[in-house]
Amino acid sequence: MSDNILIITGGTGGHVLPAVNFFKYLSQQKKKVFILTDYRGNKYIHNINQNKIFKIYSSHYSGSLFFKLIATIKLLLGFIQSIIIFVKLKPKNIVSFGSYASSAPLLCFLLFNYFFKTSLYLHEQNSVVGKVNRIFLKFSRKIFMNFDKEYLNIKNYQDKISIVGLPQKIKVNNSINIKNKNFSAVNFLIFAGSQGSLDLLDIFINILKNLNRISISKQIFFTIQAPLSKHLEIEDILKKNNYKFQIKNFYNDFDNILKQTDIALCRSGAGTINDLITYKIPAVICPLPSAKDNHQYENAKILTNIKCAIVVDKSKINDDEMILFIDKSLNDKNFKYNLKQNFDAIEIKNTNELMWNYIKNAK
Repeated sequence: MSDNILIITGGTGGHVLPAVNFFKYLSQQKKKVFILTDYRGNKYIHNINQNKIFKIYSSHYSGSLFFKLIATIKLLLGFIQSIIIFVKLKPKNIVSFGSYASSAPLLCFLLFNYFFKTSLYLHEQNSVVGKVNRIFLKFSRKIFMNFDKEYLNIKNYQDKISIVGLPQKIKVNNSINIKNKNFSAVNFLIFAGSQGSLDLLDIFINILKNLNRISISKQIFFTIQAPLSKHLEIEDILKKNNYKFQIKNFYNDFDNILKQTDIALCRSGAGTINDLITYKIPAVICPLPSAKDNHQYENAKILTNIKCAIVVDKSKINDDEMILFIDKSLNDKNFKYNLKQNFDAIEIKNTNELMWNYIKNAK
């Protein structure tokens, strides 16, 4: 048996990016670590030696009968590819970050484990444990959880739960680095993660139409992440109202943008919620309606329960409630003080170190 560590991930950026962060941490510790991902997930992986990455076919089952047939073929191919990878690496430890893309490799793990002693660890980013993680939880040694809450859908496995947070690419202090703040303007960030943003941008347009109801002493500067198809429409509205802004479909310096942000309009993927907590950003949140198990709404409750965010629904927007929250977040000193206190109460953990310490010391 080798000392190799295999990290399994794939699908969306919400699953892949934390896995990449943990991979890079282990690499810095000089560990023999590899990533197994699907072709879709691979587009989120950058600045890693390609010899350390194994790609397989994968698919979900949401679609027509023909789509399901193609999905079955892809999953079978992915299973065969996984067997070859497992035989080559003979990993001592496997850390899986969920999503449909991990299903075939984890089935392979069950087969592989009859011949070699391999330990399985799971990480769950969201407030609701995903289906794949639920299925394989009984075969794992531990499930590392992002949020400190009660997980009712795995109540029979409480002894396997360890609250560690989300693997981060940098260790950020539990305070904002304000030296990069642009104090001459109110910085308003609009971003939606990796799963699209069209309805979120409709809400943004609605906010713009109501911003004249707020008295702000500083100029508002908008930073917008949007698909190219929406750029002209948004630019037109912002220019007509003399707002300063930057708009792109992707930002390379997103950490610096977060450091400067005063308020955000966003989705509620696990990574987004962790960013809001890390940088103490109040937010108007529009959960992705199609998110599996409604997990984005459950993620949002982490912040709405402590009054650091509000949730809006495109189909029934309450303009008064939304604008009031923005107004208080920007202008009300007592409200802003309470926001900071509530954010400060959330512990930011050194997730990479916690996970690795448990794995290396497990008996």
